[in-house]
Amino acid sequence: MSETRELTRYARIGIAAIVVGIVTSVVGALWAHFTGLDLENSLGAEIYPAIPRGWQWQLIGQAVSLGGGLLVLGGATLAFLYKREMTWARAALGASLFTALMIILFGVIPNQWLTLTQATLEWTPQKVVVTLPPWLTLNNEVSISYAALKDAISGGYVVTVLGAIAVAMYQWQERSKRAASGPPPQRVSSYGRPLTRVER
Repeated sequence: MSETRELTRYARIGIAAIVVGIVTSVVGALWAHFTGLDLENSLGAEIYPAIPRGWQWQLIGQAVSLGGGLLVLGGATLAFLYKREMTWARAALGASLFTALMIILFGVIPNQWLTLTQATLEWTPQKVVVTLPPWLTLNNEVSISYAALKDAISGGYVVTVLGAIAVAMYQWQERSKRAASGPPPQRVSSYGRPLTRVER
C-alpha cells in the first residue's frame, strides 16, 4: 500500500511539474518573441514601447522557455516512469523523452548559440579576440578570431555534455544493478535461523 501511495505522490508531483513547465515555456517563448521585435512596424509607428528590447532580453526569454521544456521532460519522467515496472509502452515513452532531451542538448542549444554569435554578435573571422605575442609563436603573427572562439566553445560544450551523459548513464545502470541485487545474503544455521556473531 505504501508503494502505491509513493507512486501516486510521484505522479502528482510530476504532473504539477509538467503544468508549471508548460506555463513557464509559453511565458518564456512569448517574452523572447516580443523582446526580439523591432521598435517600429512597417509603417513607422512605435509598437509595444513598454517592452524592453535587445538580444539580452531575448536570450533571457529563451533560457526561461528552455527551462520550462526541461521541467516538462523531468515531470513526465517522474510521473510516468520513475520507480514503475517497465513495460513496452513505458519503454517507448522513456525513449521518446530521452530523444527529446538529446535534441534539445545537441540540436537546439548549439543552434541558438551559433545564431547568437553569428547573426547577433557578429563573431566573424575578421574580428580578432587576441593576438599571441611574437616570442611565443617564433616571431610569427598568430591571432585568434571570434569565429575560432565561437567554434571552440561550441565544440567544448558538445564534448562536455557527451561525457556527462555517458557518466550519468553508467551511474544509473550501476544504481539499478545495486537495487536489483538487494542486500547481501545472510548466513543461516541448519535450523534456518540467521547466524549472529556474539562478542565476548
